Amino acid sequence: MLLERRTVSRKTPNDGKLEISRATADAVSPLGPRLTVEWRGTDAPAAVVTMACTCAKGAGQHQHLFLESDLFRTLEAGSEVDLSLEQGTDRLSVTPAG
Repeated sequence: MLLERRTVSRKTPNDGKLEISRATADAVSPLGPRLTVEWRGTDAPAAVVTMACTCAKGAGQHQHLFLESDLFRTLEAGSEVDLSLEQGTDRLSVTPAG
């Protein structure tokens, strides 16, 4: 099930964090520590993390949501990826958008 398409941030290759929507976070958070991500045939653990922010996107303080995995350090900044939750598994597939 396709959850969303994301553009890889310039920061993602350095910190391993890929920003996600609230809907994606809600879909994968129940998996907890069982959550894994798959990118080009490699699986790795992943976790949903939040970061408090005071950027100009909202009135006052708000939170940004991320999937964090060392696997995301191999993503190319500026590229687009699709995030799909594989039915009946604890795996989120990350594939080049297209």
